[in-house]
Amino acid sequence: MSTAVNQVPASSPEKCEPWLLVFNCQVLGLGNSLNLLSDEIHVEHYDPAAFRKNAHDVLERWNSFERVLIAPKLESLLPDELRSADKVWKIPTISFNAYHPDICYLMQGDKVFKGPMGDYHSAIAYSAYRNGLSIDETLRLYAEQTYDRLGYFDCWDLAKGQLLDNFARAGLDLGPQFIHWSRNGAFMYSDNHVHVGCLMDMAKAILRSAGKAITFEGIAPHDNLLNGPVFPIYPEIASRLGVQGSYLFKLGGQYRFIRLVRFVSESFAAYRQHPEISVMPDYAHVVERALNVIGSPT
Repeated sequence: MSTAVNQVPASSPEKCEPWLLVFNCQVLGLGNSLNLLSDEIHVEHYDPAAFRKNAHDVLERWNSFERVLIAPKLESLLPDELRSADKVWKIPTISFNAYHPDICYLMQGDKVFKGPMGDYHSAIAYSAYRNGLSIDETLRLYAEQTYDRLGYFDCWDLAKGQLLDNFARAGLDLGPQFIHWSRNGAFMYSDNHVHVGCLMDMAKAILRSAGKAITFEGIAPHDNLLNGPVFPIYPEIASRLGVQGSYLFKLGGQYRFIRLVRFVSESFAAYRQHPEISVMPDYAHVVERALNVIGSPT
């Protein structure tokens, strides 16, 4: 997802501390939240593609940044000698799969393979295709018995623990905020696309840790991730978690849904056209379990 770069104008009279943020798809919401919450800083923010494009210019201005926030998985974008600088803070991204435990990612060579929901694929659909099931047989798998056998009902505690531990290691306590998030409906659009209110809370935690005043809390920035694909929370999972569920898949870049049958049909068509695709290593265990469950008798 492309992200506009937010830079301080050279002629700006404001005496703000210049910060640099290099982050994943959450970069726009987090960067805008930081800028909106505090008038003591101004955050120049880049997603990975934009940073690579502008790296020469940004790194030439390295000494001008008072603080650099970077996602741990993006450290390799910085030269080795800069990664351990005191002003570099490694800030984790919000990742939480308890609402969407069926999501997996596939690869085509060294690129993420895209299907009807962009980067997001269903481990059930992909494993059913790999096991030679028909579309009708696959549709019948989207049911409580399958989710139970796959362990989809048991993801909450582990996902919560991993999220809070990741932030605790970065010196940020999101425990109270997580309670608020989980009491007010589902807070994720997918396993890595989060509601902007959560990014606001994350920005507040960063500002407090940096000793910066939170000047304004009246409004939240635009929730740009809602414009992307929104993976449904399957009703059988949603009922266990006390949130609304459906089998409606919101398409990326559109305010339109497709139903489960179309999602599975288009996924199968994509897999047939690209038999060379593979599973992203981080999701190999998810797909392996689904392959075993779907390929074995109930």
